[in-house]
Amino acid sequence: MDFNNTLHKLGFTPIEATVFITLCKHGALSGYEVAKLTGISRSNIYAALYSLQEKGKCQVSEGETAKYIAISKEELLLSTKRELIKTLSEIEQLYPSPIETHEPYVTIRGYDNVLNKIKNSILLCKSHLYLLCSSSCIDLLRDELLTISSNRRITIICETNIYLNEQIIVYNRQKDPKGIHLIIDTNSVITGDLEKEHAQCLFSKNDSLVRLMRESFVTELDMIALKKH
Repeated sequence: MDFNNTLHKLGFTPIEATVFITLCKHGALSGYEVAKLTGISRSNIYAALYSLQEKGKCQVSEGETAKYIAISKEELLLSTKRELIKTLSEIEQLYPSPIETHEPYVTIRGYDNVLNKIKNSILLCKSHLYLLCSSSCIDLLRDELLTISSNRRITIICETNIYLNEQIIVYNRQKDPKGIHLIIDTNSVITGDLEKEHAQCLFSKNDSLVRLMRESFVTELDMIALKKH
């Protein structure tokens, strides 16, 4: 991970990110000094500096020679949080009303995308959640599971006697589960793999698939109960 990429996510152009980082490292600089340090043409540097000023990401010290100063880390954090809260509010108010789709299966690929889909589905759970996966997967989802555990019914099957809290029921199976499988509110399912290189999952609200996975969970729980006796 590098700071350039982080700044790009905040809406900095590549040149603006380079200029901003240069100002962070070297303090107050003239446009000429920034151009010399970065090897970027002065016309592009001054355009980037003007844009950064407009965005509130740097300030200019008026003197015999204008010097540009990046805002502090603390100011960048505060302004970013403020902008994010405003953006979230706009999404809440302006998101278009969706047309109901009836696609039976949706495939999500990529580790971050799959993990986000699973975490979001857990947080959006309204009543009960069934989860079959390894303890290492549970570690990744711990915060989300604990967040909803006070008023949602959560049943987990995994290969170890993991403890999350008193509200979350965990059943131990001897065999290591392959992949990750969730049933959310008995109306949608996620099944797939969270391996870093080949992560993908299938999300579906198909009644037949939901029923099939639910029956599989029930069978699994029955087998665990039989082994205890």
